[in-house]
Amino acid sequence: MVTKRFAMRAVAGFSLWAGFGSVAQAQLPAVTVDDAFKVQPRQKGVSIAAPTPDVVARCTVAAIPNPKDQKSPMGYVVRDASGRPVRQFVSYDGKSYNIIAFYVEGAEAYREVYPPAPNEAYQFRWLGANGTKWGLDKDRDGTIDEWVVMSPEELSQELLQAVLTNDAKRAAALTLNKANLDAVGLAGGEAQRLLERAGGVPARVAKANTDLKSPPTSEWMHLQLGVPQATPADAIGTREDLVFHKAGTVLVRDGANNKSMQTGEIVQVGRAWKLVDGPSVGVAEVSTGGSELLFDGIKDLVAQLNDLDQKGPANNTIPGIAAHNAKKAEILELIVARVPPTAAEKLRDTWTKLLLDSLSSAAEVEKPDGKHISRMKQFRDAFGGKPGAIGSYAWFHYLITENSIALREVTGSGLAAVQEKWRAALEDFVKANAKAEEAPEAMLRLGMAFEFMNTKEGDAKAKGWYEQLGKNYPGHPHAVKATGAVKRLEAEGKPLEIAGTNLASGQPFNVATLKDKAVVVYYCANWSSTLPDDAKKLKALVKEYGAKGLELVIVCLDNDAKAATQTVAAHELPGTVLHAPGGLDASPLAAQYGIIVVPHIFVAGKDGKVVNRNAQAANLDDEVKKLLP
Repeated sequence: MVTKRFAMRAVAGFSLWAGFGSVAQAQLPAVTVDDAFKVQPRQKGVSIAAPTPDVVARCTVAAIPNPKDQKSPMGYVVRDASGRPVRQFVSYDGKSYNIIAFYVEGAEAYREVYPPAPNEAYQFRWLGANGTKWGLDKDRDGTIDEWVVMSPEELSQELLQAVLTNDAKRAAALTLNKANLDAVGLAGGEAQRLLERAGGVPARVAKANTDLKSPPTSEWMHLQLGVPQATPADAIGTREDLVFHKAGTVLVRDGANNKSMQTGEIVQVGRAWKLVDGPSVGVAEVSTGGSELLFDGIKDLVAQLNDLDQKGPANNTIPGIAAHNAKKAEILELIVARVPPTAAEKLRDTWTKLLLDSLSSAAEVEKPDGKHISRMKQFRDAFGGKPGAIGSYAWFHYLITENSIALREVTGSGLAAVQEKWRAALEDFVKANAKAEEAPEAMLRLGMAFEFMNTKEGDAKAKGWYEQLGKNYPGHPHAVKATGAVKRLEAEGKPLEIAGTNLASGQPFNVATLKDKAVVVYYCANWSSTLPDDAKKLKALVKEYGAKGLELVIVCLDNDAKAATQTVAAHELPGTVLHAPGGLDASPLAAQYGIIVVPHIFVAGKDGKVVNRNAQAANLDDEVKKLLP
């Protein structure tokens, strides 16, 4: 049986293969193994399976059944002798091959999509070990016109190539435009200022090409970014928070020479990072304090590190990721050891932070006395409490890792002791590091830790930490979450205040319009393990009490609308569904009441006031029965 997953595989290649053109066919041309391997990606630099002739000779082709027409296949899949897919050709219009997928080791690594409608853009997606990029070719000339998915690292790689080749069109595909700002709802003077800055990108690309003086064969080695910054949506009237990096430093290898280039400010729009200012040559003060990240003696190590990052973990399990980071830690230890004693503090701190991050991930599968957590403790003991950014960073990340291991190891009644130690450790950290970059996150975690006690005393202390966070760090993204959490803790007996966009209609919705109705608000996301069971209970609840005056509002905290739509459909969630981009961390719908975990449930009576700010799905029927007997 053909699955939806098959039908949605992205398209490619019909213009590359005789018989795969866009002219309607009476019947799809059959695919042979030889013909399949003649089809190559239209985009350069894509890593795909390239079987040797003896391997090709053992490949087989199988038709993909068409659920709507048993006589005509939906496409063909080419498999190797082990049964793993190597190529796949899919048609969803029955006239030509709209999707061609390429594989590496049985995993999809790249796809091309050619919709039959001439006004639809060709699509090119990099997958698996090739990365995450997703580009649109709007004029169908084989060149990407805009990226709809692009990580900061991939943006910096594309930007470097645009600079090396002085390719203005390649840079334009990376640059913020008016449609992007319209998508997030930013207008007025601030939008105009951003567009004016973005208008200077072509000139800066040309200047960077002149200043860098490097051939197209130069290699991208690494992107160094600081902590991202955010402007809350409610502060600027946008649909989602604006998340941005002020600058990123790209490390470049030009033969035997090491160089660096700045990205300028970049901003996240949906799932793609976009250029605002454009590139410049050199290293910015904001990133490294004016000193080079690369220095004599580590070129070989940085190359190893980059190669390891490009390959990624052997598998995406927790042990696989931990093993990958253990290898990174070994390389980073050597780099940190080679930092000259006279090097700038920020340079040393940058490499040390990268090392600590890898040690933390490697420790996820260890015992409490494992070698990676023990190494983190050495850094905590050496630097914690001392002036400088690395001291607070080492201390805070050691605490997080230590607690994570303790929670994994704890059994039975030992949980209370682990939680008490965690709260005490966080309080000690905050008192000693009130001005540290990590202090706001530590305060947020403290509020959460006390709130999870599920006692009046715990709620009071949680409220105190949330209030302190909002007061002491008013411009920090966590302050918005903390302010909402205070509102949530005080919600019972007050009017329920939830407003957002209806996912189905795109129209504004306000729970205040539900007059004389009992209301259940259920916050969810696709990763919630309880969602399948909760969905059944919610459907039963609506069936029994809907006619009596119950309204169900689902607040979906998936990162984007597509994921939210899939979640709603997969679980057949009833009621009015609200969604805003940003997920649990950045969605304004999560910020309204400082939602920290999902699921979370509110119950409000017919008077519109909250009767339970922390209801449980298990006894939700009893809650509603009290309001609608």
